[in-house]
Amino acid sequence: MLDILKIAIPSKKQDEIVLNYYKKFIGERQLAYLLNKFKIDKFIGKWEQVFTSRSTILLGTGIDYSSVNATYSLNSDATIHVLNSAYDEKLEKKVIKGSSRARNNSVPTCRTVKFDSASIPFEGDYWILDISETFQTIIVVAPIITPYIPIEITDNFGMYVLTKNRDAFWKNKHEVDNVFKVLNKYGFTKFWNEPIVSGTSFPIDSKVYA
Repeated sequence: MLDILKIAIPSKKQDEIVLNYYKKFIGERQLAYLLNKFKIDKFIGKWEQVFTSRSTILLGTGIDYSSVNATYSLNSDATIHVLNSAYDEKLEKKVIKGSSRARNNSVPTCRTVKFDSASIPFEGDYWILDISETFQTIIVVAPIITPYIPIEITDNFGMYVLTKNRDAFWKNKHEVDNVFKVLNKYGFTKFWNEPIVSGTSFPIDSKVYA
């Protein structure tokens, strides 16, 4: 049996190929905006999910998850520690940890994410598509690229919209409108990748209702 790892493109070449996919997808103007806007000290911290797409069910999340949070902290090697938490459709809390790195340090918005899970044995792509003027909201794209030999399948397979404060986001019409404007521009208008609101929830304590 052919060992696919032996025919994989070396990681630096792989990073370069995927970075070029990213640049082509977002365009020169948006890339310039993101590189000027992105600051690592503003990126780390806790984010709350306010939108996702149906397609992310194939990535281990999906629209049935509620109170989805992502907490990012800086590792000593300049990668990002990732801690995601949410409640599933049974209101059971789920937590997963991992790490994120930039494909190239000169473009920190083109990132990967690798979770500490045997069910996801490879790095996935985590592309920052937009950052709001206030840096309170970001749009993250999940493209589909084959993991070992980077062949681009689709750029806009799935997406997540994260905000620093869910309540403040919904009160900011300009911020909400901008999310839809950006998502429409980049083709997040299909049944599988259109934005679906991510709700909040809390676990039910059976003792209270006993």
